[in-house]
Amino acid sequence: MNSIFQILLYTHIVSGFISLILFWIPVFTRKGGETHRKTGVWYVRFMWIVVITAAILSVKNLVIGQVNMGIFLGFISLITANPLWYGIAILKHKKSTSKLFRTIHMAFRVTIVVTAIMMVAYGIIGLGGKNAAILMFVFGGLGIADLPGVIQTLRNKVPKVNWFKEHLVGMCVSGIAAYTAFFVFGANQYLQVVLSGYWMVLPWVLPTIIGVIGIRLSVAGYERKGELSKHQYEG
Repeated sequence: MNSIFQILLYTHIVSGFISLILFWIPVFTRKGGETHRKTGVWYVRFMWIVVITAAILSVKNLVIGQVNMGIFLGFISLITANPLWYGIAILKHKKSTSKLFRTIHMAFRVTIVVTAIMMVAYGIIGLGGKNAAILMFVFGGLGIADLPGVIQTLRNKVPKVNWFKEHLVGMCVSGIAAYTAFFVFGANQYLQVVLSGYWMVLPWVLPTIIGVIGIRLSVAGYERKGELSKHQYEG
């Protein structure tokens, strides 16, 4: 059994490393071009391997008593899977979204919100320690932030959807999650040399801060060019 988990771990690490490299090629190549599309396909494939292996390993960590690791790894796999699926699925629904599409998307969102609430509750109880509690609040808060949007959608208040923007944001968010996981799990032992105490929280939140700023600047740039207005429809 241990050998199986070792294989899963190595597969997870190798696929993650490849994904981190492939992520930047579609970012800096012409949108819709052959290089952008082909590299994007391989990025998504390797990221799904990362997500699936992370989910399995998170369960393993919970079983052996490494609760904090299991919770964080599981939550990251969930918040990575959502934009990864959505960013590609939206390309197949450029004109209008199907009922199945909306159902799957809502299932992802509700699961993330519920899980985030549970994480915050776990942080309040304080079973994982002070540093873990901070991370529970930060990432739980990010998940809970979508609650108003979920409620609005459940009330059938469907907003206008811009598939170009949604694809861009989805792929970028999946990249943010991938780099967050890398800095926390992959580079953790090296970061401990220069970071200690509450500063160890920095690798968890820095990719999100940088990523959100990058997404907003990119969206604003495409908006100035008039690209966003070409790809909007009622969700």
